Amino acid sequence: MTTIPDLITLARELIMIPSESSDPVATPAAGQERGVVEYLQPICRAAGVDHYTMEALPGRSNLVVRLPNPGAARLLIVAHMDTVSGSGMENPFSGELRDGVIFGRGACDDKGPLAAGLAAVLDLHRELGVAPAYDITFAASVDEECTMSGARKLAAEPDGWDLCLALEPTALKIIRAHKGVFRCRITTRGKAAHSSHPDKGVNAITGMMPIIKDLELLGQELKARRDPELGRATLAVTRIQGGGSVNTIPEQCEVFIDIRVLPVMTFAEVKGLVENCVGDRATIDQIYSCDGIDTDPGNPLIESLSASIRAGGGDPGPITASFATDCSHLHRKGPCIVWGPGSIHQAHQAAEYIEVAQLEQAYHILKDFLAG
Repeated sequence: MTTIPDLITLARELIMIPSESSDPVATPAAGQERGVVEYLQPICRAAGVDHYTMEALPGRSNLVVRLPNPGAARLLIVAHMDTVSGSGMENPFSGELRDGVIFGRGACDDKGPLAAGLAAVLDLHRELGVAPAYDITFAASVDEECTMSGARKLAAEPDGWDLCLALEPTALKIIRAHKGVFRCRITTRGKAAHSSHPDKGVNAITGMMPIIKDLELLGQELKARRDPELGRATLAVTRIQGGGSVNTIPEQCEVFIDIRVLPVMTFAEVKGLVENCVGDRATIDQIYSCDGIDTDPGNPLIESLSASIRAGGGDPGPITASFATDCSHLHRKGPCIVWGPGSIHQAHQAAEYIEVAQLEQAYHILKDFLAG
């Protein structure tokens, strides 16, 4: 018979389940979050909550838990099950607890916040025995680190919400606004030739060099777009690849760029700027885009969460962030904020960790908020 683990055990055991969605080193290439879902389902059954899976990608499903309260304000809480690669970490999935700190890939991004949120929901259900203050949907989502397909699937559902709370490492401060993302691949093509006769070929890398310089100028132009809280839009060349062998003139070169977009900027506008910059010198393939968010902190549910954060000894903020979250897609169905335990500065690091004290603090704040 499955027992319901305490918060710290839940967080540690989630970390011990590899669920990398990018450059996997210990995770199956398909169904990366499946192990997490299979671990959580018996716990949900033991807690007696309604739950189901929602396929977002082939073999990859969100886990959705419901605590219904018809007529009450609708609340969506979402935390993602996937992590970035554990490559380069000594023991990425140890879940080691040492001196009040839990270590491992996903400790703060996002297994710790996931554990705090789910434990608060399950324990509230068991302790109350009646409907909570809100109509609650808790969703553990897939592929947040890459395509946010889990959030896209949730956003495609017919019903919206009065508030979406995305659990991420924010040091218990409410993020009310964050930037969006536009990513594309730029490809120059040339003609291969032996490197002893470079004049017989067309060097695709050489053709890319002036484009990179012009992209740098576009980056300076984008920096002129500024939000008083979020700061500036940015452009970064993040990857370049070209050529096959050292003695061959390269016939193809690819550059990847990442643009962080302010909420007021449209992707049609950003795409047009890149196209004007590149012209007919190369082809452009859009890889990914997601919105920024800008939520009014005067929302009554946000004010209620802020009160619970203060009562729990935290500072609610609000603040803003440069990184994007599942809210980039979810904000289309209702107001969204980002909040949770842990520091974003520890996310994706070789020594990722979360402090037990902040994990427990987040759990108690959430329970207080959800109980109304």
